[in-house]
Amino acid sequence: MDENQVLEALAEDFFHGWDVAVTGGGYLITTDWVLPNNERIEIHVRRVGDREDLFIVTDGGELINYLFSQGVDLTRDRDSQRILDGIVENRSIKISEHQLAKGANEEEIAGAVRVLLEAVKEASFSLWHKIRSKPEDSVH
Repeated sequence: MDENQVLEALAEDFFHGWDVAVTGGGYLITTDWVLPNNERIEIHVRRVGDREDLFIVTDGGELINYLFSQGVDLTRDRDSQRILDGIVENRSIKISEHQLAKGANEEEIAGAVRVLLEAVKEASFSLWHKIRSKPEDSVH
């Protein structure tokens, strides 16, 4: 087995279980990466306005909604917000309207999807200790 065969096998295995659905203005990518509650992470890719060459890649608000549903309210928990801010800043991602978002042209879409996935995964597990420390009967 040479290095090209290893790369091909890795690429095939890495994307096995992923789904891409065409939406009105782009794509919905359902990955086999999961949040700590085992829900699959979805990434939205949408055209920016009428432009054919510019896209916004987002998590659709999935991370912040997940954290909130698990009792981590980023509007009140400054430590958690600082952790998330550091994660997105390191990847040149913005938080806009409760969504992790990254702009991309056509050539950058795949890299933007990967970077967004890494950020969602890192943030969900970095803040897992906050979720696990909540009392069982606590809503928030």
